[in-house]
Amino acid sequence: MTISMNDYSIEAFMDYLTIEKGCSPNTIKGYSHDLYGLIEFLNRNSDYASPINWSSITLIQLRGYLANLYNDRKNKNSSIHRRVCSIKAFFKFLISNKMIIADPSEELQYPKRPQSLPKFVPKDSIQILINNANNPLHKVIIEVLYSTGVRCNELRNMNIDDVNFNDSSIRINSGKGGKDRIVLLSKRAAPRLKEYVDGYRQKMIKKAEQRKKLPLDSYDALFISNRGLRISNRTIQDFISKISENSGLKNTTPHVLRHSFASHLVMDKTNIRVVQQLLGHASLETTQIYANVSTDYIKSEFQDKLNF
Repeated sequence: MTISMNDYSIEAFMDYLTIEKGCSPNTIKGYSHDLYGLIEFLNRNSDYASPINWSSITLIQLRGYLANLYNDRKNKNSSIHRRVCSIKAFFKFLISNKMIIADPSEELQYPKRPQSLPKFVPKDSIQILINNANNPLHKVIIEVLYSTGVRCNELRNMNIDDVNFNDSSIRINSGKGGKDRIVLLSKRAAPRLKEYVDGYRQKMIKKAEQRKKLPLDSYDALFISNRGLRISNRTIQDFISKISENSGLKNTTPHVLRHSFASHLVMDKTNIRVVQQLLGHASLETTQIYANVSTDYIKSEFQDKLNF
């Protein structure tokens, strides 16, 4: 059976997520992967012709798809949970746009998913990471990631005009879920970012201009690569991984820095609502997990200090 890789309904859903919901490219890619995986299963195990007639899909078929995922031991519960989320969101979109009459995913059950605590690194390890970053660009990016708790994609999308050095703040435009918010720079991060903007960034722009004509976006972007272009997520992830490894700190990623930012604030008794706003969480429940990290860490420290 031929698999349709250009399903109109899914493409319309992707447009909705991009334009109306403001989802990130990685989120869009995840939804697309999950839904085309469902199409592949339906084509392989049903008599449907491609493209799929979504109004004829049943709950039994969706449960069959999940059973197939459960049987593959490579699939973790968290991965299956995400696929159920994708399926439910897709059918909800079809219903709201009157593309189907009944929602077969309404009674689809989520897998039980144990709540894992966010990984974070201690404050002294953050300092080691910053100290071992020899490149001024790398140093300031690590500083800003930890100081603000922003996501990697939010950092790469920052523009010069988003920064307000008068009150040490940065405006995040269309963060996750398409929401804008203001994040704050620490007393150390603010002057370091100002030094980068006035000095190192200007030098990088001039060097790149000598090689080629730069796009207008290069002059807007806060963080640029050696080529004079807006820095990519992959570049940020790669150099943080290398610095982390060279510093003896395993698996430190931009998102671990975000977790560390939130965990340290909660440990220092910051109001959980303030942490929620800084992180850009729509639900307080999402932020509340950092309170569990704090309790877990305190217990660990207590046992270490009173080891007798």
